[in-house]
Amino acid sequence: MVTIPAEITETLRKLFGELLGLPAAEVPQDVSFIELGADSLLLVEATEVIEDRLGIDVPFRDLLGQHSDIASLAGYVAAQGGGVRTVTPSPVPDDLAGREIPGPDGIATPDNISAEPAVPALPPLADSGQEEDTRLERDIIALQLEVMREQLEVLQGCSARTAPPARITPRQAVLPPAEEPPVALGPYQPHRRQHGRELTSDQLQHVKSLITSIEERTAGSKRLAALHRPTHADSRLSAGFHGLWKEITYPLVADRADGSRIVDVDGNEYLDISMDFGVNLFGHNPPFIRDAIADRLARGIPLAPYNTEAGAVSQLMAELTGLPRTAFQNSGTEAVMVAIRAARTVTRRRKILIFSGSYHGTFDGVLSRRSSDPAQPPGTAVPLTRGTPPSMSQDVIIGEFADSSAFDVIAAHADSLAAVVVEPVQSRVPQVQPFAWLRELREVTSRLGIALIFDEVITGFRLHAGGMQALSGVRADLAVYGKVIGGGMPIGAVSGSERFMAPIDGGLWQYGDDSWPSAETTVFAGTFSKHPLAMAAAHAVLTRVKEESPRLQDELNARAERLRTTLNAAFEQDRTPLRVERAGSLFRFVFGRGFGYPDLFFHHLLNRGIYVWEGRNCYLSTAHTDDDLTLITDAVLGTVADLAAAGFIHAEHGGADD
Repeated sequence: MVTIPAEITETLRKLFGELLGLPAAEVPQDVSFIELGADSLLLVEATEVIEDRLGIDVPFRDLLGQHSDIASLAGYVAAQGGGVRTVTPSPVPDDLAGREIPGPDGIATPDNISAEPAVPALPPLADSGQEEDTRLERDIIALQLEVMREQLEVLQGCSARTAPPARITPRQAVLPPAEEPPVALGPYQPHRRQHGRELTSDQLQHVKSLITSIEERTAGSKRLAALHRPTHADSRLSAGFHGLWKEITYPLVADRADGSRIVDVDGNEYLDISMDFGVNLFGHNPPFIRDAIADRLARGIPLAPYNTEAGAVSQLMAELTGLPRTAFQNSGTEAVMVAIRAARTVTRRRKILIFSGSYHGTFDGVLSRRSSDPAQPPGTAVPLTRGTPPSMSQDVIIGEFADSSAFDVIAAHADSLAAVVVEPVQSRVPQVQPFAWLRELREVTSRLGIALIFDEVITGFRLHAGGMQALSGVRADLAVYGKVIGGGMPIGAVSGSERFMAPIDGGLWQYGDDSWPSAETTVFAGTFSKHPLAMAAAHAVLTRVKEESPRLQDELNARAERLRTTLNAAFEQDRTPLRVERAGSLFRFVFGRGFGYPDLFFHHLLNRGIYVWEGRNCYLSTAHTDDDLTLITDAVLGTVADLAAAGFIHAEHGGADD
């Protein structure tokens, strides 16, 4: 038996507290990191933090499996000879929730911003070394062993003293008793038979029945996933993997889509609240976009000559965004790369600053996170993921989103900073909309000669025709767009001032005089940039946005607010540890302690005919009706009732009956 020094346990509680935004004293030792709110990106970061502070390299998979809570992880660190380094850990950042964040109606006010920034979960990274197949035909005992072997998630940390849920179901929710997890002896020991809390036989039967129902419903999707896995590599084929529901770990395969509905290859119809990752502001296959693409397709899709729609689309972009010039790419990731390259060209500086919790695509130059080494200066960045070389993070600085400490970091690096890149609203915490902070960020970057880049790939045109620039009253130097403007076609765009767009083409010049493209240029190219079909779709989308705004967004925002209010009122009444948070028509389900296995919630929704993709961001479109909202509400509340009846939900303290 390995003795676990108390300082190792406390250090782990502190570092996970910092990552999760919790006081160290509130980080339990026997609750899994996933159930505490960690997602795959945070756990990747945790592996680096642990190595920084304790000198032990913990594989990412172990934080999902045998070392998925503080107690078992501390045992592993001790067994490997890890120890606390002598430097003092950096303090926990100030809570963002206490900051006053004024905003326009329907977006954010002190009344509708939650008391704490939520940390919704994203799908875990694909794991290539999972256990052998677990067939549904195996009996319940075999399924229970698989659960204990994998145990990627455990039930929320709820003690036996917590009251059962009120008015959720006629049956009391039962959580199995807790036990002290034994000490891990090393990476090669067999998985423990006991780990934290186990599922009851009723819970196992509930899961097995759900798996059977989904397998029967989506047999065609499963068959295609198995057929193509040997040749098709895609993270979504393993997204959300868990030994408990391994047999339904596959993406739904759609045959067709229209309006707010999709139909899978088995003929099942689903109400879609993913809207292709937020792309479909007007629903699936709207006639005006389909007609525009068909017209362009009938005339051919020449790539080398300039197409007729590109100039008109750039004019619409200027009218709507207030930024005079636009360059087109194939994706948001490419647009971010171009914007950063242009900013570096103009400022002749190397470094960029991004914010914790941000997502700017898959370019290695932005795949960085804050170093947890307290000996390093504030803002020091290290690679976010394995496969990104440390050299890519040398020119990246990390600030705290919506926190004034970021201004000090910016000032400290002012001479070397080319740009600050920010998502004005981070999609994983949509309720945090820091308008005042954004205005101060604009003042600081302007004063120091640093380019301000707004990443509006998700928020652009959905929240407002002018995006977050219009809502916050902040004019960025460059803004990056995607998703909505393509109408379903691949697209990315960078809009900006003449000064920062000049490196794309040498700047403005005209015929009939001695002007010439005299600005210093950088590399900008792409075979499929300005693709004729993408330009045709974008022209149709932006024309419709121009004609129908602001009524378009106002109605969508109001509908999303009705959904949020209705569901949250029901959750509060029943003391369900679940909330809906939103920014405009983007919303997320945010799970609290006491909600076991959140992924089961989404599997239940799928089985009830509501589709949510693995990243769990949800969107409404103009195709969604009031009847659709009723269907969503009924499916969500029915799912909650089913999970509570099976003992997967334990009510929060302080509910309506207290």
